[in-house]
Amino acid sequence: MKLHKLTYLGAALLVTAATPAYATNGMRMIGFGPVQNSMGGVGVGATLDAASILSNPAGITELGGRVDFGATFFLPTVKYSASGIDAGHGNMLVNQPGVTLESSRGGSPIPAFGILIPIDDQWTFGIGAYGVAGMGVDYGQNLYSSTTFTSYSQMRFTPGIAYKLNKMFSFGVTVNAMWATTEWNVASAFGQATHDTAGAFGIGGTVGVKITPIEMLTIGVAFETTSFFQDFAYNTGVRPNPAGASYPPLPGGIDKLTFNQPCVLTVGASVRPIDMLLIAADVEWINWSATNGADKPAFSQNSSGAMPWNMNWSSQFVFKIGVQVTPLEWLAIRAGYNYGKNPLDASRAFENVAFPAVTENHITLGAGFNLGKHVVINVGGMYAPSSSITGSNANPPYGTPDYPGPYGQGIASYTTTMTQVGLDAGIAYKF
Repeated sequence: MKLHKLTYLGAALLVTAATPAYATNGMRMIGFGPVQNSMGGVGVGATLDAASILSNPAGITELGGRVDFGATFFLPTVKYSASGIDAGHGNMLVNQPGVTLESSRGGSPIPAFGILIPIDDQWTFGIGAYGVAGMGVDYGQNLYSSTTFTSYSQMRFTPGIAYKLNKMFSFGVTVNAMWATTEWNVASAFGQATHDTAGAFGIGGTVGVKITPIEMLTIGVAFETTSFFQDFAYNTGVRPNPAGASYPPLPGGIDKLTFNQPCVLTVGASVRPIDMLLIAADVEWINWSATNGADKPAFSQNSSGAMPWNMNWSSQFVFKIGVQVTPLEWLAIRAGYNYGKNPLDASRAFENVAFPAVTENHITLGAGFNLGKHVVINVGGMYAPSSSITGSNANPPYGTPDYPGPYGQGIASYTTTMTQVGLDAGIAYKF
């Protein structure tokens, strides 16, 4: 297959991946593609397939020419329940106190595409197009007497190059070009405007190194810069004031949201004590507090009087471990585990219902089947057992400038729970 055809295919994946993914380490997928996912998301200390162009581009010099296609079908089950504090205005914050509601968003397909092209014995060029982050919910009327709908999704298109200095040392660098979409419709009974789908381009980069001090051991380090996005722009309309016809209508106009994605630092190692066994582990730090922290994401322009966001996430450490056993020449068996304490602030009740990044533990399995010298079929699965967060927020949401609203009310208690299942499949062609 010619390079330009493969590039067009990668671009098509980038454009057509419009459905949001429910990410698992905060907003991020645990790994990229079926091989990394089946080994707990490792990919910095171990070079596994073309997805290394995203996780640690230094490793792509080890793989030769290849094309990897894959997809994940990601199916979360997300639920919440809440109760409100009534200050004499009626139960407006929580219509169904104590009732458990389940999000109706359903599953999401997440694409994965990578191609590696050796230039010579030392230089390798690669391109990747992967779904890397996303989340969202779709709940019926309850919280703030309204439906709660949120969505964020991000695709990344990553050209990069790597140089192998010698058997011990290699390094690589990529440009990360991204496209993300956001939308939400919350607290409409309080006069909040619907923010329909808005898209924005983002830019960043990744640099990585790999060192092999002895034949059986490889150490990798990768740093992904902050991903800087254009402001997301939403065209909101004038709407009736929920306080009644005697109040002036609520303003519309352009709302602009600054919503970047964090820098990530990962250190990893892999060891091959015998030919048939590979063990790999990564430790990853995600700087959520810089992009999803206090009073973030933030409006740079707020014409509609939208409630400000305050996700107040903490930065997060993620621990990944994966094992691959090759008992037969045509078979590889994989397993892994991924853990990251959720970055949420329990006191941010509304944000944790709207963006429920509560999952912490991930158990993964997979296999690879070599069909001759050139073709490999990879399959895998991930299960994240139920995780939850419980808290309260006695402060009510911001009202509109002309609507007194039920001030003095708050969310007395809430619980958000998530369980996840992911199924992966892919095919690799080595040339």
